[in-house]
Amino acid sequence: MRVALCGLVGILLAACTGGGPVGGHDPLPTALQPWVTFPVDASPRPIVLVDAPVAGPRGFYGSENAKLAFERGAFDRPTRLPTGPASASGYPIINADKAFDLLKAQSNGPPAGRLRLTISDVRLGTGTFLTDRGSKTMPVWLFSMAEVDGPIAVLAVAPEALWFPPDLGPGQSHDIGASVGRDNRTLTVNFVGAESDNGPCGVRYSIRLTESPTAVNVTVVSNPNDTAAVCDLVGYQRHAAAVLKTPLGARVLVDDLGYPFSVLGA
Repeated sequence: MRVALCGLVGILLAACTGGGPVGGHDPLPTALQPWVTFPVDASPRPIVLVDAPVAGPRGFYGSENAKLAFERGAFDRPTRLPTGPASASGYPIINADKAFDLLKAQSNGPPAGRLRLTISDVRLGTGTFLTDRGSKTMPVWLFSMAEVDGPIAVLAVAPEALWFPPDLGPGQSHDIGASVGRDNRTLTVNFVGAESDNGPCGVRYSIRLTESPTAVNVTVVSNPNDTAAVCDLVGYQRHAAAVLKTPLGARVLVDDLGYPFSVLGA
């Protein structure tokens, strides 16, 4: 597929305009508004999930019907569920009954067909989820189903240890991440873009940062060499750097839609 390379899949691009900290009478950008009440000074800092709170399974045993039944939530609450401890691995946790509610909430649409899956085992374990501070191994409730390959991990960390804007709808950042330097100010942002800076299909990138006391909006700005060029729409790993006005600290990095993404080194 060949198109004019004015934008690329997976990243939000904007015109190259000025940016910086939000202050004075400047209106707060839409991307930062959901994060106004983020408890940036809380200790411990709340966990900000980038992933969904449910992970898995690995697959299904050769049955499209089993896959559809799982996606539609065609499984019943077991008559007996473990209550578990109040905490695990230093985190307050929910019981398996509440974890089942989270699992069921991931269902998409009404049940289809007659097949209903059977939950054969529920146990407390650990799983890895992507947060805005990198991947973390945390307590999970593992739900096993006879017709399903591998358990489904439901994050067991209690809501009081998590934070996500209540008005921000489902969604997440894709193909973007960052690392922060030892000065806690220099951000290197990784994203998917054009192959290089050079040639008619080349695109030069820069990063615009808009800061608030609780979050930083990161915008990838594209500068195509030739907006009329017809180029292959193939994504490559690219990066660009920018310096924050003040140290990142506990603030959250968000994309242009307000969704958090992961930063390493913070």
